[in-house]
Amino acid sequence: MYLVIAGNIGAGKTSLAQMISREFGFSVYFEAFGENPFLPSYYQDMRRWAFATQISFLALRYEQILNHVLMSNIPAILDRSIYEDREIFAKALVRDGLMSPDEWNTYDKLYQLMVRRLPNPNLLVYLRRDVPTLLANIRKRNRSIENISGDYLEGLNRQYEEFYGGWHFPKVVFEEDIFDHAADVLQLIKSVI
Repeated sequence: MYLVIAGNIGAGKTSLAQMISREFGFSVYFEAFGENPFLPSYYQDMRRWAFATQISFLALRYEQILNHVLMSNIPAILDRSIYEDREIFAKALVRDGLMSPDEWNTYDKLYQLMVRRLPNPNLLVYLRRDVPTLLANIRKRNRSIENISGDYLEGLNRQYEEFYGGWHFPKVVFEEDIFDHAADVLQLIKSVI
């Protein structure tokens, strides 16, 4: 069994994953953004580094699922999914002209080959947040590489809405602050796992 937590940059995925792990004893696998060698350059020049950054994230996420989630008998939580990688970030880069059609075709071919071999998550938990909340959360964590605009986050929010609407497997959405409504969040998750 594994759950994925989906949400924009700064939505609170890591905090929710930790909360679920403590409550239910799940293993947590965090987004390995520090292992992506292209990410700092990407935030400086998105057009130049978009494709390399997305391919690296795709490989990291696939490796994480194969080597950890599927090899363990302990239920797991991923705080960013391989599905978001394509449906949110790669598609947004194509939409914004930062990834060429040829780059997209190469990326998508690899993605399709990978996900064909993966079981679907048992549950998608989507954290829906408005842009001011996302920006405030990003500022709080103070990662020097995250030079992110409100317009970029708004574009990603639109992608998330399409992604969530098209997800055909078990899913829940939370719009409230997870810390203010922790008991409700955990109860809802318990009811669907």
